[in-house]
Amino acid sequence: MNLLDLYDHLPASVQNIGLSLYGARLRHRRYGGIHSTFLGSIARSSAFSRDELISLQQRELFHVLVHALDTVPFYRHRGLARPLDVGEARHALREWPLLTKAAVQAAGRDMLSTAGGGGRLSTVHTGGTTGRALAISVSRAALQRNYAFFERQKRWAGIEAHDSVATFAGRTVVPASVRREPFWRHNYAANQLLLSSYHLAPDTVDAYIAGLAKFGPRLIDSYPSSLEPIARRIIERGDRPVRPAAIITSSETLDPAVRALFAKAFDCRVFDHYGSAEMVAFITQCNHGGYHVNPEYGILELLDDSGAPVADGQIGEIVATGFINHAMPLIRYRMGDSARMAAVPCTCGSAFPHVEAILGRTDDVIVTPDGRRVGRIDPIFKAVTSLHEARVVQTALDHVRLELVVGTGFRDADREELISGLRSRLGPHVRVECIEVPKIPRTQGGKLRTVVSQLNAHAPTERL
Repeated sequence: MNLLDLYDHLPASVQNIGLSLYGARLRHRRYGGIHSTFLGSIARSSAFSRDELISLQQRELFHVLVHALDTVPFYRHRGLARPLDVGEARHALREWPLLTKAAVQAAGRDMLSTAGGGGRLSTVHTGGTTGRALAISVSRAALQRNYAFFERQKRWAGIEAHDSVATFAGRTVVPASVRREPFWRHNYAANQLLLSSYHLAPDTVDAYIAGLAKFGPRLIDSYPSSLEPIARRIIERGDRPVRPAAIITSSETLDPAVRALFAKAFDCRVFDHYGSAEMVAFITQCNHGGYHVNPEYGILELLDDSGAPVADGQIGEIVATGFINHAMPLIRYRMGDSARMAAVPCTCGSAFPHVEAILGRTDDVIVTPDGRRVGRIDPIFKAVTSLHEARVVQTALDHVRLELVVGTGFRDADREELISGLRSRLGPHVRVECIEVPKIPRTQGGKLRTVVSQLNAHAPTERL
């Protein structure tokens, strides 16, 4: 029996202890070491002028390009432009080719710096829009830098480091077999309530509301699709039992109507942010509602189909160069999303680049026979790096089809792991069919949707 199977069979009180011990370990990895010093540094640079930010980016970019050319095998022998000094960094960057997820996956360990990059490495996996897992090696220092940026976003939202947080995410903190509350677990080390995104249903939503009200979070950190049924039920009931100071959403498109719903149901400000496991771009919302590229995190380019920069107000593909993960620097990495820069500064007065819209798409959700709406299926793909592409198609209330485009090294055990992960989220009454296909079709916009429901239709939208 592995640790996850053991966890599923433990009482909820013991699961709370286990999650808290694990949470203490994560907290040390994420918030120890250089975290506080780096957070202080980016707190100061929040007030920089445009010229000061450009100068900061030039210095960081110069170091990243030189570091990559000197220590990363993938870049070392490719004859790429080398900046002779800090002032030439941006010009040199424009001479580097665009980097795709497929190229990173094919390069394997050649993407890693021989210099290490700041402590022992760990692995995180991408997910989201492509259905194709990519293993990213990160140093402890990179994790601590990354969480400093999220901490700054929390401060913009009025949340302090030790404030209570209710979190909806993709982890199965509550076993699928559980049929009665609590549908959440406690991480006492972080003053955090971890709520299952997979047990939300018409007959459980009131229990979630009661659990949230009892916990009394200062912050709700959630996928929009997880919080939406709770907000709708609160509006329907006519009460306001949960009063956080702020809500921060991520990982999915936050529609304007859903943002307004959250503000009404919880009587608080709603913030959204855009990031990635690749650690190359971070875009956050200020308290005036504007989206801002965090310039200390990396350089973000918006390019047209020919690879040329687009003008402000025009839609361009997001291409990013990260500054914070020296262990596996990704330069001119294609994110697979698009955005539009604003033609005017944000009313908050910040010199950070102002993004008018991040173009994304709304994943369908799977509706189970017992009425649950299950979103964020893509975490099941993250552990299987031998997948080329994947998606889940719901053809009936009690049937889903898992479509796989497999790569070298894919095993029967990988297939069973995917099926098991899907069943753990959907429950025992949904039949899972797994097939291998040569190709998965894209949308008209060229994107691959990881979840498609044939029970209803959802159109792509913008995050505004």
